[in-house]
Amino acid sequence: MKKFIRMMAMVLLSSALLLGPAAEVFAGFDVTMLVTKDESAKVNDDDRAAAYAYLVEHMESLKKLYDLSPEGCKRMNEVFYEANVFIADNELTVGQLVAYVNEVESRLTTAAQSNVKGAEKFLFITNNSSIPKASYGQSINVSFSVVNLGVALMQDVLIMPVVDTDVSKWPFDITSAEAVRKVYRLEPVHDVAQQAQFAEPVTWNFRVADDALSGTYPLKFHAKYYRDGEIEETDLITYIDITGAPGSGYLNDGSQSEGKTSTPRIIVTGFTTDPGDVYAGDTFNLTITVQNTATATSVSNIQFDLKAAKEGVGDNAVEAFLPTSGSATIFVKQIPAGGTADLNIEMTARADLTQKPYIVDLHAAYEDEKNNPYTTETSVSIPIKQKPRVDTGDAEVLPASIELGGSSNVMFPIYNKGKTTLYNVTVEFLADSISGGSTFLGKIEPGATGNVDAMITGIAETTDDGTVIAQISYEDEAGNVTTIEKELNIFVMSMDYGEGMDDFSEFDDGMMEEPKKFPWAILIGGIAVLVVAGIVVGVILSKKKKAKALQQELDSLDDDNEE
Repeated sequence: MKKFIRMMAMVLLSSALLLGPAAEVFAGFDVTMLVTKDESAKVNDDDRAAAYAYLVEHMESLKKLYDLSPEGCKRMNEVFYEANVFIADNELTVGQLVAYVNEVESRLTTAAQSNVKGAEKFLFITNNSSIPKASYGQSINVSFSVVNLGVALMQDVLIMPVVDTDVSKWPFDITSAEAVRKVYRLEPVHDVAQQAQFAEPVTWNFRVADDALSGTYPLKFHAKYYRDGEIEETDLITYIDITGAPGSGYLNDGSQSEGKTSTPRIIVTGFTTDPGDVYAGDTFNLTITVQNTATATSVSNIQFDLKAAKEGVGDNAVEAFLPTSGSATIFVKQIPAGGTADLNIEMTARADLTQKPYIVDLHAAYEDEKNNPYTTETSVSIPIKQKPRVDTGDAEVLPASIELGGSSNVMFPIYNKGKTTLYNVTVEFLADSISGGSTFLGKIEPGATGNVDAMITGIAETTDDGTVIAQISYEDEAGNVTTIEKELNIFVMSMDYGEGMDDFSEFDDGMMEEPKKFPWAILIGGIAVLVVAGIVVGVILSKKKKAKALQQELDSLDDDNEE
């Protein structure tokens, strides 16, 4: 039978591959998806088949959401096969099966996210990094600050300039083969406003080449770092405004066309979201600040097109954000030399987005004062959060009624059905009649279960309906605390000693002492005394009787003599 169940699981997987990807990534597996609804009951073959079908559809949803590498598909299949064998070979309760499937769902998601073609971008230059200015032959410090917009710690971040011998691409003298800067730890930023607090600065000293052209240069830096035990790579772009030697010419994207002067560049200098924390499914206002870096040339007739990065593969790929107005184009009449402009747009984040940063590309087409056309592209990254989804199973209270000073064992599961990790999970039990039971569960991963096993002590007689509140608190990645409550019933009763024994205050403390052995010696002594006393009394009575008889005899003799 188990071999048949495994075969059916593989048939389900093959069918899903033929039919195409599922419509959505599901929010979590629960007992409503099973034939057997009782969490304490043993699962049957129908329950196992439902679990397999759920995991297969989840895998196909992940393949729809991510452009997976062959290695990523292989890892997901390995996780699924291990789960297939475990479910088929083990006798599980419904509650255990639900918890295990949610755990496997989380492992499948992790395998997919860690093997996407083209590493996800989490390392960025902060919004407030300034653009330096320098002249030919001058030494200049090129500095910027990097920030981690992911949810995991970055370690050993290596950043190096991408050098080119073409002066139109790299305006500095090449003095060394390698100029690597290292950031040992880069903590994740959970809010755009925290960038300054968690950012790490890196600095290079370059000498501007004597034949450098005048204009604003994009400077490319390549970065490698460790995140979640994997090596990731990305490119960082910053800018520098160069004044070349007289007669050196102007930077025009590598060419000097007649009628063109220094290329006016439009760059993004910052962005904000309202609200500051954007959750999957939310509608938010995005404000992007752009600047015309040219010092003498204004730009006009600027058309900005915003396009969010797509999630998914092929025809099923869809944009992470969609404008609520239906149009993602913004028109700006003019930006003066050195001036800035704010671009405002209302967008909605898809509800099934995972918690990570998502790229919004900004394409700009514009003209200078002589109607020369230009285009440029840049991007911003918007961190998306997922709201925690926490649920609890049925509580087992043994016993549900206790005496004063007695204890009861309380057990129940806490399910993390969301896509975010719960940190510092703590449970406190609140009621006037009980004490104790504080439980610390620590971290609960997405799809995992934390089990509460606490001992409650009765300290006062229950005077109400016996309700006890289990207060569950947890933190998100930013340390924000959320509290939920679960109701239990525990009755505490006073000890019953029978009628007339309820109040011990009328008895001396000595009455409560342990009973002593029966005083046989005293009893025997008392009996002996009574025996002796009886003999004495008998003797006395006998003597009195004899004396009385003698007296009567004497009286009789006296009467005879008188006669």
